[in-house]
Amino acid sequence: MRVPSHRRILIVDDELQILTFLDDLFRSAGWEVQTADSGSSGIDRLEQSRFDIVLTDLKMPGSNGIEVLRTAKKLQSDAEVIMMTGYGTVDTAIEAMRAGAFHYIAKPFKADEVLHLVDKAYIQRQLMRENLYLKAESRSGHLVHSVVGTSAPIQEVIAAVQRLSDTETPVFLAGERGTGRSFFARILHFHSSRSSGLFVPVHCAGVSEEILEGDLFGYAPGTYEGAVLPRPGKLAMANHGTVFFSEIGEAGPRVLERIATFLSERTITPIGATEEVELDIRVIASSSTDLETLAAKGKIPADLRDLLSPWTISIPALRERTEDIPLLLHHFLFEDNRTRKKPLRGFSQTAIGALTAYSWPGNVRELLELVKSISERKKQGTVVDAADLPTDILYGRKARQATSRKPADTADPGIRDAVQDLEKPMVLQALALAGGDRERAAELLHIEVSTLEDLMRRNNIES
Repeated sequence: MRVPSHRRILIVDDELQILTFLDDLFRSAGWEVQTADSGSSGIDRLEQSRFDIVLTDLKMPGSNGIEVLRTAKKLQSDAEVIMMTGYGTVDTAIEAMRAGAFHYIAKPFKADEVLHLVDKAYIQRQLMRENLYLKAESRSGHLVHSVVGTSAPIQEVIAAVQRLSDTETPVFLAGERGTGRSFFARILHFHSSRSSGLFVPVHCAGVSEEILEGDLFGYAPGTYEGAVLPRPGKLAMANHGTVFFSEIGEAGPRVLERIATFLSERTITPIGATEEVELDIRVIASSSTDLETLAAKGKIPADLRDLLSPWTISIPALRERTEDIPLLLHHFLFEDNRTRKKPLRGFSQTAIGALTAYSWPGNVRELLELVKSISERKKQGTVVDAADLPTDILYGRKARQATSRKPADTADPGIRDAVQDLEKPMVLQALALAGGDRERAAELLHIEVSTLEDLMRRNNIES
């Protein structure tokens, strides 16, 4: 598994041959590696730098692996620690796990075994960090209110999410790619009674059935060489929380059959095990194709369709909620401007008109990426105009109407009328987000307070 180089691992072992082997192995897998040839040297490294994973030998002269573990948990509590053990030290390794180690691996081990275990530890760490962050967002009460839009389609989604947050029945999110299905899945979880548990996303697309099955259901001891203890899968990690199956129709038939069995019986059997494990998990699934079509095409079995169908939330494409585009533009630009000393001042009416006329096949995600791209190229302190937009958007190659039209910066009267029709919901949304504070609302819209007040008078808005 190739990983980005910003993932950092510390390897501690007093045997030079093992240290060199692991250094080469993890560098070739894309990790940023630091090594230490003794426990005391490893402790020094922990005091100087931060790491995602610490892979340490248990038995070393002087400071041993237990001391490295304790230091790691004291200085870097979110770092996962894995113990390497030799013959006769398994009991001590189990004690280390009770003291906070993620797992242990017995020497000698194969390269793919240690890589896989470290990958598992990293995934666990990232899930914990993501959940801590999102729980903070949830506690602040901003999560559901961060949905940007006043259009009827998106308000229906918000109402459905609020209504279904605490249901224990599976929820299916239907919508095109880029519409925000994973975002709404997180809202469902973090506004539910399960918010203290983990939210575990499972990406079904582009993963082989064998790997996906192992990642989901885990392995029993002795399933493969070196597997002394059970290795839990993502379903076990999600116990008392929520699992989110993204693009569930892309999972293989064996995995889908096992998911259907779990939904019916609420038990799983890890690979290589004979006993069932009972789990308490809330299930959310999503696909860019609706359930009936998935079943008709044989992408999911009929019983799984029935198990997932009681509650479906359809997330609209951006072209179905075009009145929200000005609000989304200002929201994304406001977020981007947080990192700028001289932020961009906003979008011109002609730019908004052209962006509103575009069909957005990539939906909200495409709009966000466009704002980021323009922000990187545009001179700070200026206004984004039609001339700053890609030609596909300007000349309507993918516009909702296939008719040719003049560039948006000609200030077509029809565009001006369309933008004026969007002013009222845009101002109302900004005032709502700002709690009625006009200065804050003007800041969100990147306009002067006097301009906001003109817009309020023109649209008969009181605050």
